[in-house]
Amino acid sequence: MAQLTSAPPAPATSKHVDTMPPGVPYIVGNEGAERFSFYGMKAILKIYLIALFVRFVDQAGVSEAAMSDARARSTEIVHLFVAGVYAFPLFGAIIADRLLGKYRTIFWVSLIYCAGHAVLAVAGRMGALGEFEAAEASMFLGLGLIAVASGGIKPCVSANVGDQFTAANSHLVPKVFQVFYFMINYGSFFSTLLTPLLLRKFGAEVAFGVPGILMAVATFIFWLGRDKFVRVPASPGGRLGFFDALVTTLLFTPLFAIIVGYFMLWETFVGLQEDAAKHAGVEFTGVTGALIGKFLGTYWWLWAATAVAVTVGVVLFRMRQRIEASTGFLPVLLYNVTHQAERRPGMSFFDVGRTKFGEEAGDGPPAVLKIMVVFSMVSVFWALFDQHASTWVDQAQQMALGVSLPAYLAYWAFGATLVLSLFGGVWLFTWIANAQPPRAVTLGVVGVVLALGLVAAVCDAVGPPLGSEVAGATGEPVRQRMLDIKMEAAQLSALNPLFVMIVIPALNLLVYGPLRARGIEIKPLQRMTAGMFLAAGAFAAAAVLQGAIQTSGLGQVHALWQVIPYFIMTVAEVLVSITGLEFAYTQAPRAMKSTIMSFWLLCVTFGNLLVAFLAPLQKTVALSSFFWLFAALMAAAAAIFLVLASFYRGKTYLQHAAKS
Repeated sequence: MAQLTSAPPAPATSKHVDTMPPGVPYIVGNEGAERFSFYGMKAILKIYLIALFVRFVDQAGVSEAAMSDARARSTEIVHLFVAGVYAFPLFGAIIADRLLGKYRTIFWVSLIYCAGHAVLAVAGRMGALGEFEAAEASMFLGLGLIAVASGGIKPCVSANVGDQFTAANSHLVPKVFQVFYFMINYGSFFSTLLTPLLLRKFGAEVAFGVPGILMAVATFIFWLGRDKFVRVPASPGGRLGFFDALVTTLLFTPLFAIIVGYFMLWETFVGLQEDAAKHAGVEFTGVTGALIGKFLGTYWWLWAATAVAVTVGVVLFRMRQRIEASTGFLPVLLYNVTHQAERRPGMSFFDVGRTKFGEEAGDGPPAVLKIMVVFSMVSVFWALFDQHASTWVDQAQQMALGVSLPAYLAYWAFGATLVLSLFGGVWLFTWIANAQPPRAVTLGVVGVVLALGLVAAVCDAVGPPLGSEVAGATGEPVRQRMLDIKMEAAQLSALNPLFVMIVIPALNLLVYGPLRARGIEIKPLQRMTAGMFLAAGAFAAAAVLQGAIQTSGLGQVHALWQVIPYFIMTVAEVLVSITGLEFAYTQAPRAMKSTIMSFWLLCVTFGNLLVAFLAPLQKTVALSSFFWLFAALMAAAAAIFLVLASFYRGKTYLQHAAKS
């Protein structure tokens, strides 16, 4: 999910151009490789952390208490990491827009990204050598570097694409963003399938290293296009730009103190208190007011430094406003708060700001606050959605992962997927590079692949057996026609990007289009409400599935049953995520669009913090109960969202005009 940022108005021109700007292939190539690296690393993170926490022993011999603790800790860390990934775009956007510019920001944080992957590979090596404490420390450092770097890239990429276009070829922008969304899911799908196999075959060092190599490739591709990009300079840049970046960092210190400090320090602190109680022969009483007070006293420097940082941020903010007044969200909001004495009879609370800054700038704070109130419940959706990288992997590990396929067709499907994927990538890049291959070539490649599939089907029916070997009647090995394949638990996550690429066109063709033809238009908030209730349904399905696992025993329920909750959740994602971005962008005034996009990303952060906060419950409750808890939270949040949406009255702000 990329933050949307308003690009500068394109220069007027009467010439109509149907060719892509020369810098676009380099940006799209960078995005595809970067997404592959991110989702590849994320796919194996949960499984590797569990293995690290139980010190890489056979998990069948680990006590249930130790496994529950490892699952809870790994869930907490995965979601703290994702929370950081979606919190740091606040700084990436400010640094790019106000201080360094998009190109320099993307390039330099890409190097940090590469360093993060390298540190993860080192962590994998240390774990293999038995240096477990060093492996954990390296893992946390690597994840921190990747969170910072991903946050730096995330808000810049889509805006950098928009900067490449003029009025002459602006009609191609929607196509480019479709390519972008495709590349995200394309990279996610294949990396989620590949990286777990690398972990099983070659170990964590290679599994974390390969995504790092892809990130290095992404950085190199981006660097190659340095002379082909249109570069919009940072505004205001210089001292004011530095002020803006520093003030934003200081004012949002509490959020990062929660992510980096409170949660990680709290986890260690509680563990030490439990150990101390055990050694003293007394029962640990759990979380109490006294325990919280002791924690705050032990780590007094954390909250004290946070308070100092916020105070300094407020002082610097006032200094910046005296140098040159800004009409952003915070300055206009504070002006309304501090100048209510100027309010005349008949004026509303925000009319003071409208009088000072003009109608649209004055509309910004109330518009953003109304959207924030409505979107406050969306955080719960992200708490559920992002668990496909944590608790849903826990569930898949408890299921049967073997599958038998007709051997010739299985090998054909693997080869066809590889060939068509490579050809599709080549076709895509030649298209955006204005050198699309002839239609005959495309039809020829597809035709050959389909013909080979027909041959494979015939061979499975009448040809010599090519599948797995089994013991015959006399004990000698006999080759059967079926190929036995063992999936990895993390590979099930590839269902999400696969379904995304199916659900988006299906909704347009089978739902929105027919309804629109009948004069029925489903409003954005209605779509989002439906998506949130569907998310609750997805977790209810996961809970029922987990109940069947707990009843039948480990390895008895097949993992492909996860197709049901994955499909429901993906439909929910399309209804909530894509619709929410569109709604937020159109409802925010032009000067506030970056602000509302940042808040949208913070919804993801808060949702993942919620999971991290509740993750310790995995130590004491069954996974099915954990799923039911989140299903209930989501149903309640969806109901509240429905009420808030029914009272929402907004204004649509288009590119150059506003309408009621």
